[in-house]
Amino acid sequence: MPKPKVVVVFPVYNGEKTLASSLRCIAEQTFEGFEAIILDNKSTDKTVDIAEQFCRSDDRFSLVKCEEHVGAIANFARAVQLGAERGEYFCLRACDDHSSPDFLARLVEALDTNPGKLLAACPTKLVGSSGSRIKAPNDSAFNFTGKYVAGQVPRNLTFPAEWIYGLYRADAKELLMSRWFELGNPWCFASYVVSEFVVLDLVAYVDGATLDFTEGSGSEARYRATSFRDRLTQRLKYTTGCYALVKKLPDVSWSTRMKFFRMCWNDARRKTRYKLFWVF
Repeated sequence: MPKPKVVVVFPVYNGEKTLASSLRCIAEQTFEGFEAIILDNKSTDKTVDIAEQFCRSDDRFSLVKCEEHVGAIANFARAVQLGAERGEYFCLRACDDHSSPDFLARLVEALDTNPGKLLAACPTKLVGSSGSRIKAPNDSAFNFTGKYVAGQVPRNLTFPAEWIYGLYRADAKELLMSRWFELGNPWCFASYVVSEFVVLDLVAYVDGATLDFTEGSGSEARYRATSFRDRLTQRLKYTTGCYALVKKLPDVSWSTRMKFFRMCWNDARRKTRYKLFWVF
């Protein structure tokens, strides 16, 4: 049996307040040739009831009940494995996030027309209590390898961390999993994982469609480091892990490699928002 063109996986735990709305958003996409899988991480609220009811109303949706509850990173890793196994392309969707109606259609088109890319991504619409704003990449996120070879390494690599919710080729699974658990903490792991796709020029960017990301989930309070030692450790892990990508880039001068290290250190500071000694 051929794989569906697109598989959307919802890794969810206790998402009763927002799950139905997020599922409807996918059901109403202009691209209709998808399969959606709700991956329940042993929820203790009404998540399963909501999922089962939705699946009965739309046969493109199905529910997978996990036998063991795991942490957030491991649960999303299960979603990556499942999506890559089941679909030609796949994406992850948090149970409180939405997207423009053309999200899947535009990203599918981007991968179809760019066979050398592994990830299709678009701007993020950050939605909060005071309204919304668009979060887009800057020029540093495009043609990075060419700039690197020319010695033009930016001080920062600026792209939305929410690109983790973009559309992947099934072949992207190996690259994703190679970095997925390296930080050991959910805080900033999305930026860390996606950075390799950006550095290696594996992203097809689509302007116009949006991934609508709900702010105020409380992840910063749950996962952000508080002690000086943990802040330093996480920044060093982020820096050295990203700097290790020089092994996959063309050979360049020592000074360019130092610029790349500076960029990785700056990114670790900006992405984690950890200050050491108040300002550094």
